[in-house]
Amino acid sequence: MNNHPKPISSTSSFQKISTKRKLESIFLFVTGKCNARCAMCFYSGDMDIKKEDLTFDEMKKISETAGEFNRLWLSGGEPTLRTDLPEILEMFYKNNKIKDINFPTNGLMPDRVVEWVTRFRRNCPNCMITVSVSLDGFEETHDVQRGVPGNFYKALETLKKVTHNFGKDPRVMTNIATVITKYNYEQIYDFMVWVYGRFNMATHTIEAARGLTREEGVKILTEASLKKLQDEVSPIYSGYAERMKAKTEGLRGKITKIFYLGLMRTLYNVRADNIDKPTPWGMDCTAGETTLVIDYDGRFRSCELRESIGNVKDYECNVTDIIHSVAMKKEIGEIGHGYKANCWCTHGCWIMSSIVFNPCKMISSVYKGYRQSKKINKPLSFINENHLRNLEEKYKLDKEKLSQLNKKFIL
Repeated sequence: MNNHPKPISSTSSFQKISTKRKLESIFLFVTGKCNARCAMCFYSGDMDIKKEDLTFDEMKKISETAGEFNRLWLSGGEPTLRTDLPEILEMFYKNNKIKDINFPTNGLMPDRVVEWVTRFRRNCPNCMITVSVSLDGFEETHDVQRGVPGNFYKALETLKKVTHNFGKDPRVMTNIATVITKYNYEQIYDFMVWVYGRFNMATHTIEAARGLTREEGVKILTEASLKKLQDEVSPIYSGYAERMKAKTEGLRGKITKIFYLGLMRTLYNVRADNIDKPTPWGMDCTAGETTLVIDYDGRFRSCELRESIGNVKDYECNVTDIIHSVAMKKEIGEIGHGYKANCWCTHGCWIMSSIVFNPCKMISSVYKGYRQSKKINKPLSFINENHLRNLEEKYKLDKEKLSQLNKKFIL
């Protein structure tokens, strides 16, 4: 794509911190349909209910009554299976002045992803959109974990096409999201090295499997094993930080590097502390105050890992009424900023959403996290063509398929 507007300081809502707690993020499960069967899916039980998705008119009422908020996090099911998703996104952009959209996908429909992001950029020019492609490991591992043969190369195709079309667009970010399970733990380091060497991603996030998973026994992480892994991959995040710095001029580039490394380290420290048992984050959880989860069938909750407390249909899909409802006030009271419920979790979205509204903790944690990352930073000079090819041999990747992808994208 060409002739994109230049980035402006208010492009992303992640650039701001605040002490005033108000609705900032809506996590919208746009569909209960999915074309994968992920072993670690925490939402499979909800989708198995097989109720109807919210209609477009119901989505419209939600948007019209939510007021202005910063971030729309899509979820599902697989968002690309909601055929009116482009209209939904444009509606939230117009009505709610959203600044960020997180668009997760399993990558099974690469052309649709590109088509819809192209349309969004044309019709919603001042909003950031992050295309977050699920990729859990090398070919065999990824396809087993996602339950779809051939998913690995489809996901690579999606990454290729998104990067090819939007690589120079400052308002389109591309992320790889990896969920750690028994299937891929041993290869996470190699996989992250390969991704870093072969792809020009904005970043690569790793998540601990959470909630009640489709397959029993996939959650194997402990505090010790996760901290060990986080230390191993920390230099890779330093590499991503350097890429960010290189794209930003002067002092702002240095600040971006420090902030990114410090924030990622903070996120991962909090997550590791909560793998074995709930451990206070050292800051308030703002679930229900700054976040609202709306399930595909209309149930709503304060957090993805909390039970639903009502259905938007019972409130005529009026978000303002829901936020100020007796049910939500009771929920917030029972959570008690996390301390009363002792439900501290490993959910990165809620950790990140909460830290923005705990500015003093954010500043101190980011600085501490940056110093920790700096101490264990190592050169990435070993990531060269020979090393990458050795990894492709080790994990038996299909050379012909990689070659085909290489026609327009360096792999």
